[in-house]
Amino acid sequence: MLELELNMTANEALADLRQRGLVVRSERELARRAGSHHSHLGFPGRAGTIELSEWKCRVWVKVHPRRDGGWATALAHELSSEDRRTG
Repeated sequence: MLELELNMTANEALADLRQRGLVVRSERELARRAGSHHSHLGFPGRAGTIELSEWKCRVWVKVHPRRDGGWATALAHELSSEDRRTG
């Protein structure tokens, strides 16, 4: 499983993903991580899922090997190379 830290807020990452055409398929709190936020996103009508998580000022994406859909791993790497976090 691929897991990469992001140098942006969860809201910035979510806005970026939505601008690329992804939609939120599910949202919930991570088990045993009170106050966390976890979303599964994907392109409508296409296979593949990228997971976006936030907890205690940490933001990261995950891609499970069987859920790549031919795009999610590349997109996760692209997001992790962007640096938007300020001060």
